[in-house]
Amino acid sequence: MASRRKGEPRASSFDDKLARIRALEGEPAVTATAELRRYLGEANGFLSGEAAKVAAAMELSSLAPDVAEALLRLLRAGTEADKGCFGKRQLVEALMAFDASTPEALLVGLRHVQKEPAYGGPIDTAATLRGLCAHALVQMHFRWAELEVAPLLMDPEPETRTAAAEALAASGETSWAAALHVKVLAGDAEPEVLGACYRGLLALDARRYLPLVAKVLGEGEAGGAGAESAAIALGESRLPEALEVLKEALGKGSRGKGGGSGRGEGRGQGEGRGRGEESGRGGANLRLVESVLLGVALLRSEEANAFLVTQVAEAHEAHAVAAVAALAMHRHDARLMVQVREVAEQRGSRRLREAVEEKL
Repeated sequence: MASRRKGEPRASSFDDKLARIRALEGEPAVTATAELRRYLGEANGFLSGEAAKVAAAMELSSLAPDVAEALLRLLRAGTEADKGCFGKRQLVEALMAFDASTPEALLVGLRHVQKEPAYGGPIDTAATLRGLCAHALVQMHFRWAELEVAPLLMDPEPETRTAAAEALAASGETSWAAALHVKVLAGDAEPEVLGACYRGLLALDARRYLPLVAKVLGEGEAGGAGAESAAIALGESRLPEALEVLKEALGKGSRGKGGGSGRGEGRGQGEGRGRGEESGRGGANLRLVESVLLGVALLRSEEANAFLVTQVAEAHEAHAVAAVAALAMHRHDARLMVQVREVAEQRGSRRLREAVEEKL
């Protein structure tokens, strides 16, 4: 029997194969390319995916056709070859790293559903894969990407719907916002899906769609989680005009359930109110206020930060605490943190002081 050459894995050992694949990252490109091409043909999806991961890390773009072929093979091989779709996901990620034009394999992946046994009933483990394929098709400027990706906005899995919205937004194509607009009008039970749609609309055509997102936020509690998602999306847009929209929404929230603003209520009986009231009938209102204040913080402008400091100084105690929590993302700004601590101390609220110590 021929002896095994030094550094060559035993063909029968999964662990040895995996170790060799990972070790190839330290080998010369010529050696690594030849061996990785062979490992990409492994029947085991995990090994094939690991080979693709190493190939991408080494920027061996000449292996792109082999990666695409491996992806197609696993897509057709059935669940046992790649449980959890781990290998297929790594193969798609490698194609994206190579910026490869391989629509055939990606289109198959875009439609792939893989039901696997789980507690409570079968689950679809290909949700992330479909989203990755959507991003890859957009990234490679596939001619019909919009027509292929847009239907995923109605996918059964929220993760896939979110990824589809993000992929359409990443295109930079203004006309693609129409699909996101229709999805917003149709609605979605998942806040993260709506948030991705709002972000996409603002990124693709802020002038046209800022009023739409502002309207959703203006509906307040009636808009449910959609209003909260709209607030965050407005902040993430970094649009200067978004601050006034958020301030207006906050004014409505402060006048709603559990509302009130200003020091008059805060210093007296207002500051003594317990958390029970906020978690009761005013709980939904407070969640929206928290989202709006977080949206303001996400704008990352001096004007927005100054407004939040004013909220700490003057707003209803619960809202002031929420403003402190929102400002926590700027804790690296020493000057701003000094301001926050000073105005919080001046209020004499134990709860606000505790929030400052905990968050900042």
